[in-house]
Amino acid sequence: MNKYKYVATNKEGKKIKGTFVAENENEMKEMLLKAGYYVSSYRQISTREISSFFSLSAKIKVSELSRFCNQFSAMIGAGISIVEGIDVCCEQSFSVKLKNALRRIREDLRQGVTLSEAMAKHPKIFPPFFSSMVYIGETAGCLDRVLVTVAQYYELEHKTKKKIKSSLAYPIVLLVMLVGVLVVMMVFVIPRFMTSFTQMGTELPPLTMGIFNLSIFFQENILYIIALLFALVAVIYLLRFLPAIQAFNDRLKVTLPVFKKINMCVFTSRFCRSLGLLLSSGADTLTALETLQKTITNKYLQKQFERVINDVRMGMALSSALAVEMKVSQILIQMVIVGERTGELDKVLVQTAPYFDEETEKSLNLITTIIQPAVMIMLGGAVAILFIAMYSPILESIKNLSI
Repeated sequence: MNKYKYVATNKEGKKIKGTFVAENENEMKEMLLKAGYYVSSYRQISTREISSFFSLSAKIKVSELSRFCNQFSAMIGAGISIVEGIDVCCEQSFSVKLKNALRRIREDLRQGVTLSEAMAKHPKIFPPFFSSMVYIGETAGCLDRVLVTVAQYYELEHKTKKKIKSSLAYPIVLLVMLVGVLVVMMVFVIPRFMTSFTQMGTELPPLTMGIFNLSIFFQENILYIIALLFALVAVIYLLRFLPAIQAFNDRLKVTLPVFKKINMCVFTSRFCRSLGLLLSSGADTLTALETLQKTITNKYLQKQFERVINDVRMGMALSSALAVEMKVSQILIQMVIVGERTGELDKVLVQTAPYFDEETEKSLNLITTIIQPAVMIMLGGAVAILFIAMYSPILESIKNLSI
């Protein structure tokens, strides 16, 4: 088998770049043409792959999952069978971990297992939401269209995560700078002043003596301090796996004033987009809610959502169950009421999701604008204290000399 790097255009005229593995160039062009891609240029490249040893701990990226959905959907839409589509995807430029899972799925398919059941055996690669959507697509006979919508869903998820990371990156950098400045001052700068003041025999004020004593403590115990920090990080990392700690942490995420709005906006956006997608794919409300529950990682919200499902199962309207069991936005409840009354809940939810995406971004920007000045004030305050502590004895000595 040969690997080709190609440039093609799809049916909408959009330029697509990618790699494809085939027996020869004619087979490559034919397969891509069946998938709706018109090859304009290509070249053969090396087929060497990175050993799976180096990717055992790697997670499947959301962007890769989205790319797989788009390619697999194009093949199914072009009339290629599921087994043949998986077979082709096994030879594409995906990660080793995804390829290994696809090969095992291919063997399950050949033994008569359905695609959704085969994917459900690999929850770390194909999340429960993904395999549930595949099941709905198989049942409704619209797997290709469902895969396209799932790809769009994961693309939006990827963009949301990138926004959150980029918004929090600068405050974290400032905090690291603050710690770095203090360490450099304590370990390298202050000892030089200490040596000079000792040689001069200058009488030191209490603030300067306190800084010197703190610097001496750092120098004498730097290895112990580093070991203690590593031990503290390790303990915190291990404690987070305890169920009680997880429950407490998840509760804080949606109750603390600083993080509550962000986390609830993210949850609400995902709720709208996921439930809307499930309902539009043919799932009934109860099945959609049960599927959606599997995707909620916050244990505190998961318990609340479980009560919502029980209320809906007993005959209560979804809007009423959300209002009673969960502290979600009133805007969401009103939109669900509108969707229930018009019979277009799926469309209303999909149209509502972007609003909460914007609210998430606004909340992140607000926190960033608060954290940045606070960190800068802390950094400036620390430098000012060190400056006063180091230069006040010098100024006092100059004053005494002038007298």
